[in-house]
Amino acid sequence: MIVAGAAPRSAWGRTEADVLIIGAGLAGLNAAHFLEQAGARVAILEGERRVGGRLHTLDDLPGAPDAGGIQVGAGYTRLHRIAAELEVALDSGPGEGAGRVQVPGNLYHVNGVSVPSSGWAESAANHLPDTERESEPASLLRRYARAFPALADTAAWLDADPALDVSVEEALRSTGASVEARRLIEANFNGTSLAAMSQLHLARTFTLFRSQPGPISTIAGGSQRLPEAMAARLSVTPRVGQVVTGIEEAEDGVTVTTQAGTLHARHVICTIPFAALRTIDVRTPVPPAAARMMAALPYTRASFAYIAAKTPFWNEDGLPRTLWTDEPLLGRVFILGDDPAMLKLWTTGAGADLLDRMPAEAAKARIVAAIEAARPAAKGQLEVLRFYSWQRSPFARGIYHHIGTGQAADLASTTRYEGRRLHFAGEHLAQQSSGMEGALETGERSARRVAALL
Repeated sequence: MIVAGAAPRSAWGRTEADVLIIGAGLAGLNAAHFLEQAGARVAILEGERRVGGRLHTLDDLPGAPDAGGIQVGAGYTRLHRIAAELEVALDSGPGEGAGRVQVPGNLYHVNGVSVPSSGWAESAANHLPDTERESEPASLLRRYARAFPALADTAAWLDADPALDVSVEEALRSTGASVEARRLIEANFNGTSLAAMSQLHLARTFTLFRSQPGPISTIAGGSQRLPEAMAARLSVTPRVGQVVTGIEEAEDGVTVTTQAGTLHARHVICTIPFAALRTIDVRTPVPPAAARMMAALPYTRASFAYIAAKTPFWNEDGLPRTLWTDEPLLGRVFILGDDPAMLKLWTTGAGADLLDRMPAEAAKARIVAAIEAARPAAKGQLEVLRFYSWQRSPFARGIYHHIGTGQAADLASTTRYEGRRLHFAGEHLAQQSSGMEGALETGERSARRVAALL
């Protein structure tokens, strides 16, 4: 709950820290390092029992796959610099979106029929009209996005024409995408829905991609190795397992309430995703645009299944490694590696909701049967080891934000908001970057602001 204009508390005699940082993800850890270098007394609270936030490596599973934070862009200058400083190695290669290797092409299972990329145009699975038949399902969005507005640079979305802030659904209709094309795009859309995402979010994303040519990499040993190294270089140890329930700003400081007690600080930097912040009683005056974003900024729902295989059967059946489907429960199935032989199912939006609702054993059985039907070589090979849902995480409630339809101006205003004692950071407030680099950008920006006020 956000309460604007709450009455100030009486002054307290002692502060826990100059700056209390809520969240030990990339934004919080980067802010903490900058502030320590500036001579500030820093404390860090983290609700999870680990550091990293949405960079999370499942070390107890074969191959230690990542649940979040995978690809490192060539233009992630802050991340590259920090990794080099901390001697955290980066592996070459972009991963497969969810995996470790990149192999061209997909095995499509669409409209109940399986077909590799090479046979898509003439397949019975292809219900696209003649003008679209040559376009694979995975390339349809890129095809039509060429007609979306082009931004001059990565920060141009901040002051974009409000007339451009229409839904991706409307933008696709206006560029001539058929009903079937829009259905296929939505089947594995990296957002809540075509109707709920602004085309400006995609325009921003494509501008970022164009501005960062060069090789993509991954963090050696898993994405969580970077925040672990960032935490280790601090003079203070992040206090994990500390669930924040309330934040109240006054003229001379901020009180943070946790399930374990109350802490006081001169300033607080809150890096909690807005989707999770909605469960916390926040008492501070904020501008109307910021209040709207705290209440309504959308986050992509994403659920995963980690699947072990007896053998790397994908090397024997002559089909592409990645399975791309229009079945909500399957979404996409990536190969994580051959030794150990592991796969990762990635479903978003309605598919993630479906997977989250199903009893675990029923979901496992249905997933195995569906993959076997789409790829017969998988018969008798598979065992679902683990599910992971970002929207079920109380400290995330989604894998990452996106600009909702009609929200660009409000979000731009919120990224520029500077609090008195309570400040905000996180990938959702990045102005020029996105993802991991965006989180680092906001941690640095908020720390510079606070350091100037101390």
